[in-house]
Amino acid sequence: MTTVYAQGNVNYGVIGAGLQGEKHVEVASLAPNATLIGICDANEERARVLALKHGAKHICADYQELLALDEVEAVSVALPDHLHRDVTVAALEAGKHVLLEKPMATSVEDAEAIVAAQRASGRKLMVNWSNRWMIPFAQTKQKLDAGALGDPLYCYARLNNTTYVPTKMLSWAANTRLPYWLICHRYDIARWYFGCEAKKITAVSRSVVLKEMGIDTPDFYQVTVEFEGGQVGNFESCWILPESLPYLVDSKFQLVCTKGYVNVDPNPQVHQLATEERYSLEGFLAANVMGQPVGFVRQAIEHFINCCVTGAEPLITGEDGLQITRALVAMVEAAESGEAVYL
Repeated sequence: MTTVYAQGNVNYGVIGAGLQGEKHVEVASLAPNATLIGICDANEERARVLALKHGAKHICADYQELLALDEVEAVSVALPDHLHRDVTVAALEAGKHVLLEKPMATSVEDAEAIVAAQRASGRKLMVNWSNRWMIPFAQTKQKLDAGALGDPLYCYARLNNTTYVPTKMLSWAANTRLPYWLICHRYDIARWYFGCEAKKITAVSRSVVLKEMGIDTPDFYQVTVEFEGGQVGNFESCWILPESLPYLVDSKFQLVCTKGYVNVDPNPQVHQLATEERYSLEGFLAANVMGQPVGFVRQAIEHFINCCVTGAEPLITGEDGLQITRALVAMVEAAESGEAVYL
């Protein structure tokens, strides 16, 4: 993984200036080997505010306008899960390198179209499963590669949100499913560790809490994946935990190997903060420190910027995204059908 800034420069644009897109804007504006040129968002006033704050000279509400700028060489696409295909294909056809926020797509057809556009363009495409830059996951991969843990056999992964996410943070929760929103993070880690693809997928989901709120998406998924190499992964995810919890994300990851064991469990964290209004558990993995972002989110984006400058292949390619999308779509299909899906 890249740990220093490559010498050179790439002119950068960001499409989608929401919660995640703002992070891309901030990192691109701070990277010494990138120049933030433009920001595009359907809410043009939001794009204007971020442009003034971070020094972008172009703003627009239509992504085609940003892609028409010859000076823009690379873009981040940070849009809702179900809106990735058209914008990403257009960006690649316009000759831009693309950092696409996870998930790659919510259908195999869309993912295949994106990969076909990337192959035809010859440009860089990275899908931003940034959790690979989290210290525990990166260090575990180093131990696996060094043989210190033996061969990985089994993983258990849990990644949950409170109801704040589907009811308040996302206006489009009904347009996605938990395998695309949350499970994809841990499936990417498991696939990275196991080094092979899914072979058989079984899953269950239930719709009770969010359905009663008028949000047509399941409350939780439980997924079992058998991999081609014989490994097995259990993945579970919900987004109906109570908002009274002192954290937004509940996470746990266990890896059983022939010569070792890994347990990544960030909750409860030891950084406790209490004001007169509330009690919270503050994060360690990413934050703003003295006015600048630090942690895995920034490192992932900077990795892509370095790849644009040097011509190196990103750690997570479009081909990776396509294979992961096939598995995620199979999870949704298995839960809906009640039948195992074979890949």
